[in-house]
Amino acid sequence: MENPHPLQFLIEIAGAAALLIWAVRLVRTGVERGFAAPLRIWLRHSAKNRLLAATSGMGAAVFLQSSTAVAVLVSNFVAKGGVATAVGLTILLGADVGSAIFTQLLMVRQPILIPLLLLIGVVIFMRDSANTRQIGRILIGLALIFVLLDMILAATGPLVANPSTRITMAYLGRNLVKAFVLGAGFAWVVHSSVAAVLLFVTLAAQAVLPVQAAVAMILGANLGGAFIAYVLTLSAPLSSRRMVVANLVLRGGGAILATLLIVALPDLLARLGSTPARQSIKAHLVFNLVLAAIALPFVGVLTAVLTRLMPDKAKEDKALLTVPTLDPNALERPQPALDCAARELLGMGQKIEHMLMSVEPLYDTWNGVTAKTIRD
Repeated sequence: MENPHPLQFLIEIAGAAALLIWAVRLVRTGVERGFAAPLRIWLRHSAKNRLLAATSGMGAAVFLQSSTAVAVLVSNFVAKGGVATAVGLTILLGADVGSAIFTQLLMVRQPILIPLLLLIGVVIFMRDSANTRQIGRILIGLALIFVLLDMILAATGPLVANPSTRITMAYLGRNLVKAFVLGAGFAWVVHSSVAAVLLFVTLAAQAVLPVQAAVAMILGANLGGAFIAYVLTLSAPLSSRRMVVANLVLRGGGAILATLLIVALPDLLARLGSTPARQSIKAHLVFNLVLAAIALPFVGVLTAVLTRLMPDKAKEDKALLTVPTLDPNALERPQPALDCAARELLGMGQKIEHMLMSVEPLYDTWNGVTAKTIRD
C-alpha cells in the first residue's frame, strides 16, 4: 500500500482523535443529563461503607466514562459536608478502576455492533421523552467511538512498514520517560484520559507504537487525568481539594513508579497478554487495580496527613449566615413584595439544606465552630 503524504496522515489522525474526544463527551453528556440525580443519590448513600464507596465510584466512572467527572461531582459533596474527605478519596480510587474497565469494554466489540447501536440510538433519540433521548445519545456516542477506533486503525495501517515511522517510534520505545511525559501532556490537552488511552492502545495494536512506549504513555495519561481534576477544583473548598490532591499524589506517583518498573523490567509486560494491544490495555487496568488495593486501607491515614499539611483556617462558616432579602419598602407594591418573599423562601430552603448536610459529619468528627454556626 502506498504511504500517505505526511500532511494527509496528520489531518486524518487529528480529525479522528478530535471526533473521538467529542464522542466520549457525547456519551458522558447523555449520562449527566439523563441520570445525574440518581447518580448523585447513589454516590451519597455509598458513604457509609468503604467497599461500597469504591464500588460506587467504579460504577459512576463506567457510566460517565471519566474519573475526572466523578472527581468534580464528589468534590461538591465533600465541600458541602455530605461526604467525608476519606470517603471521597475512596470513591475516586474506585472511579480510576472504573475508567480503566470502561476502556477494556470499548476494545471488545463485534462488527455488527456499530450499525446496531447507530440504528437503535437514532430511533430512540428521535422520540420526545427527554430521558429516552439521552439513552439514544449514549448509544450513538458509543457507536461513534467504535467507528473512530476503526478510522485510526485504517489511517495508521500504511505507516507500519514505513522505515521513518519505525525509527521515530523506536526512539519513544527507548525513552520511556519522554513517552510518559508525552502521554500526560496529551491527556491534559484533550482533557480526557479515556480518549488518550484508547488512542495509544490503537496505535500499539497497529505496531506503530512499541508496547513499552504505549504503556508508558498510558501511565502518563493517568497522571494527566488526575491533574485535570486538580486544576478543575482549584477554587473548591479546602476539604474537597485535599481529596483531589491525595488522588493526584497516589495516581501520579504510582504511575511514575510503574514507569520506572517497566524501564527496569521490560519483560514484565509479556505476562499481560500475547499481543501489544492486550498488554497495553491490561497494563492500564492492572495499574489502577493494584493502586486501589494498596491505597484503600490507608485512605484515612493519608487524609489525616493532608489535613495537617493543608489545615483549615479558623473562621466561622458564613455560608449559613445570609443577608435577608425582604424589603420593607416593597410592602405597598405587590409584585416586588412577592419577588422578595420568593427569594427569601428560596434562601431559607438553601440554608436548611446546608444545615442538614453540615450536621451529619459532626457525628463522626466534632467541630465546635460548625455546631455553633448551625445553632445560630
